[in-house]
Parts: sequence; C-alpha cells; structure tokens
Amino acid sequence: MTEPDVDVAARSMLGSRIRQARERARLSTRELAGRASVSAGFISQLENGKCGVSVGVLKRISAAVGVSAADLLSDEAPVTRPVLRAPERPLFSCDSGLQKLLLLRPPIQQLEVYEGTFDVGGSTGPEPYAHDNAQELFYVLTGHIEISIASETHILGPRDSVEYLSSVPHRAVNIGATPAQAMWITAHLTPPIDANPLSTPPTHDMKD
Repeated sequence: MTEPDVDVAARSMLGSRIRQARERARLSTRELAGRASVSAGFISQLENGKCGVSVGVLKRISAAVGVSAADLLSDEAPVTRPVLRAPERPLFSCDSGLQKLLLLRPPIQQLEVYEGTFDVGGSTGPEPYAHDNAQELFYVLTGHIEISIASETHILGPRDSVEYLSSVPHRAVNIGATPAQAMWITAHLTPPIDANPLSTPPTHDMKD
C-alpha cells in the first residue's frame, strides 16, 4: 500500500484554504488574481491543489484576501485578522469637508465601519445618495450633525444614533460651530459593490 504524497496533500490543503478565504472576502478568482498580480488560471490551479506557490506570491494573495500567509499555512483556522494600527488606517477625504477613516482591513466582508470628522459646515456631499443593500447605523461621537434620510431630517448630538437602509438616499452635515465626529457601522445584506474600498479613488459615492 503506497503512502499519500505529502506535497500533494499540503497543496490540496493550502488550495482549499485560499478558496475559503477568497470566498469569505467575496472575491472572484479574476479579482483575486488581479490584486495578487497573477493569472486567474494560476489561482484556479492553486485552489485545486495542482501547483505550488512561492512565498512572495502567497503573501500577495494573503494580503488580497485579508489574512496572513501564516494563517493560510497553519493547521488551525485563524480567529483574528492582523492588528490595524492607528497610523495605518486608510483615510478618505472629500472636498465637502469630511475625512473618513476605515476601521477594518480591506477587503470589506459583511461588516464595514468608518470614523469620520466633519469640518464646520462639512458634509457627505452636496446631495443625498444611496448605495449597496445594507443596514446602517450612524452614531455621533462629538458635535451636532443633521442627517436627512429620504423625507426625514434629524439633528443628532453626542451619543445619538439613527438606523436606516443604505439603499435609501441619505446625507449628513455638521450644523454646529465646531468640528464633529461620527461613526458609520454597516452590516451588508448582500456583498458590497467593491469589497476593497482602496481599489478606486474616493468619491462622494463612497461616503456615507
């Protein structure tokens, strides 16, 4: 009776973990290949255990799916994603007086969290807008922010919050005399339009 090929078994296990991580990140093989600078055919072969992978390419793949290379190679399933230090947080700015920090590592999965700072008079944009298919919580940390959701308008102060569907047009503006801070917590009902918010330049359509 022949013993199983250890290399084949290891490739199969690694391929299965890469596929699972890619699916959790809601990436197609083509999207993952583009972010890792390899071909879609290579990703397909890798996930099916038909080829090996260099350390450099594995690191690019792991970064694209939001886990570490060690997690993909470990015998135990990862329970956390790498720590995201404050200076490393992706920052989005817009010309309407709002800066937003992404509090999760890309790629975005089911949960999306931002912290935003509104200049005096700053807003999410000149017009209300809608996006994705998600439940969203808007939570004011400091200052006073007016938020319009469809035909409703609310003025929120520190520790006030409001929930709504992101598919409903909405807009927030700082009506106070000092800068204001708020958080957006979004639970996606369907996959986000772009699982990696850093893949395109920020526009008003990316802001909540």
